[in-house]
Amino acid sequence: MLYRLLRVIAAIALRWYYAEIVVQGAERAPRCGPLLIVANHPNALIDPLLVGTTLAQPVLLTAKATLFENPALSPLLSAVGVVPLRRAKDEESGVRGEARADRNAAAFSSVTAALRRGGAVLIFPEGISHDAPTIAPLRSGAARIVLQAHSEGVRGIQLVAVGLIYEEKERPNSHVLVRVGDPFMLDTWLAAHGEENASELTRALDAQLRAVTLNFATAERAVRAVRLAHILSALAMEPAPVAQPRSLDAEADFARRIDRATSALADASPETIDAADDLSARLDTLQHELDRKGIALEDVRVSVRWRDGVRFLFREGPILLLFGVLFILGRAVHWIPIRAARAIALRSLRHDPSRDQPAMRTIILGLVALVVWYVALFLILAHLIGLAGAIFGLLLIFSSAHAFRLGRGRLRRTLRRARTFLALRSNRELQQRLIVESDALVAQSVSLEQALLREASAHP
Repeated sequence: MLYRLLRVIAAIALRWYYAEIVVQGAERAPRCGPLLIVANHPNALIDPLLVGTTLAQPVLLTAKATLFENPALSPLLSAVGVVPLRRAKDEESGVRGEARADRNAAAFSSVTAALRRGGAVLIFPEGISHDAPTIAPLRSGAARIVLQAHSEGVRGIQLVAVGLIYEEKERPNSHVLVRVGDPFMLDTWLAAHGEENASELTRALDAQLRAVTLNFATAERAVRAVRLAHILSALAMEPAPVAQPRSLDAEADFARRIDRATSALADASPETIDAADDLSARLDTLQHELDRKGIALEDVRVSVRWRDGVRFLFREGPILLLFGVLFILGRAVHWIPIRAARAIALRSLRHDPSRDQPAMRTIILGLVALVVWYVALFLILAHLIGLAGAIFGLLLIFSSAHAFRLGRGRLRRTLRRARTFLALRSNRELQQRLIVESDALVAQSVSLEQALLREASAHP
């Protein structure tokens, strides 16, 4: 009961913080039977919240044991049933005394019992949350856990990798992509490999996890690949309906291809390097021109016929008005607690520059601030209009704010497309030139990718 309640609260909090959370491949995750989920860990406690709220099956969470030393978190983690995992480095540093080979015996037993019941267990095999542009070397704990469960007679265990891709994990109103990989059966894997080898299974999990995440050699390459991927994916695709949330899926695939091509630059000819620089400069020039003219990159190809514009107005106008009212109400009522929570959370960056802290602290502090704020509003409304009026008022305020948070992406896309429509409608020749330029840039990028990979294959 407590798990379900906290799952609902976490889902609301995440969708208040992030603009949109898109899940790719959720149907691949088994809904029953023993399941071990491995995920990358870029965003502290936000990561288990995302996995727990996007998968249909209840998930047994694991966390590093040091979190249980926090007096504020420990009761909550224990109440939800989080299993503490002790890392060797923590014990070696004196956190829990001397390091012991059996330090996780109780945790392994708890996980084995959950798998035997046909439950799902989440483990972050990197062991730590971090800001690196690639996943860290995986620890063998996840492999050892399922191998121990198998040796104790648990059969039918499936393993699935979940990749968490953040547009900007610390920024409110940014986008998140949750990628669910293809599950594989431990029994089948063992039959093919002939023995219970934790190192070999860890390598298999590493390959599965890398297939659903983005991994870059450096932070600079990550920034460049993501920026270019956003531009190229927007130029290559037709405008999506404003009701459809933007997905990072296509951008993630572009970013992976761009980084692979970037790696090939080391062996490229001077002519190919010049072509890469020319493409980057042309993309930057186009982006700056669109920004200057108030045209959205994603909407360059939108129809500018009056008939389509009028149809768009009649379809989206009432929705725009509704969400506009909700925006004013939600902004006015929630501005103080949300801003206060965000300001306090950002203060932590003065002492800890890690980017995996602001979102977590904003959500936790925001939940506390909103509870206090709603209690205060309830008392004020009860004094002014009575108990029934206070209850109705709070329900109206919360419902309106939550409806806006769910629809804010559509509101933003509607305004953006309307602005682009007017800008392009006033200059039809501009749109034709932008479309021609977009097609040329996409074709140039594909040609450059092929040339880079061809030259790289010639220099193994």
